[in-house]
Formats: sequence, structure tokens, C-alpha cells
Amino acid sequence: MLKKWQNELFGNWTAFEKMYISLLLLLQVIVFYFNPDSLISMIAGISGVLCVTFAAKGKISNYIFGFIQIMLYLIISIQFVLYGEVLLNVFYFIMQIVGFWVWRRNMTVSRDEEVKIVKAKALTVKQWGWMILSVIIAWYLFGTLLKVIGSNSPYLDSMTTALSVVAQVLMTLRFREQWVLWIIVNLFSIVLWIVAGNASMVAMWVAFLFNSTYGYMNWIRLSKCTLESE
Repeated sequence: MLKKWQNELFGNWTAFEKMYISLLLLLQVIVFYFNPDSLISMIAGISGVLCVTFAAKGKISNYIFGFIQIMLYLIISIQFVLYGEVLLNVFYFIMQIVGFWVWRRNMTVSRDEEVKIVKAKALTVKQWGWMILSVIIAWYLFGTLLKVIGSNSPYLDSMTTALSVVAQVLMTLRFREQWVLWIIVNLFSIVLWIVAGNASMVAMWVAFLFNSTYGYMNWIRLSKCTLESE
């Protein structure tokens, strides 16, 4: 069991990826050092970086770090009166459970046979259309709701919420196009937290932006490997 977890956490990483993760984590620490606004924000940022980097590799252990990040992010979002982020992370909490169950049933062994990685797949043209329509509808509905309950930046908040909900569903279903939506979410979220004035959260979302770009490239490779193995 110990060997299994050692391989899961530390196996199948290239030298570039090790350096890449270290730099993203270091960014969180540096931002906290120069702007120690909240220890919770820094821990949420670190666990969030670990969650998304492990997800980019297709490792199921991303859900462990995801649980930690979600609980802390909920506290921060409540403090900054970002109700859309609060509702979104309640949804994330539920999807962590569903996602772990779905991924566990759809894993394959990596090429070096050290760890198990998820079987990734791609959207069809028709599915792309349904995805875009879902985002538009969700954005309007969330924006209207948040405006009524008095959230700060309701429609900007709503855009990140709508995109994130659809992206999380795509992640659970193992579609590589989730990363396209995560890239957009990260851009909106950077603006959102700049407006809110939380430097640690800005640093976390900047790290997420770089990672989502890498994640998309890696999942293109994973989806091709999945097709070859079927």
C-alpha cells in the first residue's frame, strides 16, 4: 500500500514537471511572504496547485488535494461576499465524490507502468455545441440569481461559475476540452480576485492558468493514448 501511494504521488513525473510544480508552489509562498493577508489563502493556494497539477497528469489523487482546497476556498469566498464562488464550491464538493468514483472505474496503467492514469476522451462537434449552449444558459441564470441576492460583481462572478460548472462536469466525464474552459475560468478569476484585493488568490489563479494550458496539452496526449489502447 505504501509503495502504491509513493508511486501515485511521486512517480511518473518528468524533470520539467517537477521543476514546474516547484515553481508554482514557490509562487504561493513568495506572495504570502510579501503580502501575508491570510494563511488560509496560502494553504488553499498550495492545495489548489497540487490538485490541478495532479489532474493535469490524469492522477486520481487530485481529488484528495481538491477536498482540502474546496473547504478552505469556501471560507475565503464567504469572507469576500462572493456568493457565486460559495455556491460553486458546494457543487465542487459534491462533484469531488462523483468524480473520484467515475475516475476510479476508468483508469489505465501509464506507459512506464508506475502509476494509473485516467482514460481521457474528446468531444464531438455536436457535443461542443451543447457545451457552449450550456455555458450561455448557466451564465444568464446564475447572473440573475446573484444580482438578486446582492453578490459583488454578479455577472463576472456568474461567468466563472457557469464555465466552472460545465468544466467540472467535463472533467468528471474525462473530456480533455475541460481544460479549454478552465483556461477561460482562470482568466476571469484573476480579474475577480484583483478586484476583491486578495493577492494570494490572484497568485493561485495565475498558477492555475499556466497549469490548465499544460493540462490541455497533456490530455490531448492522454486521449490519443486511450484511443490507441482501445
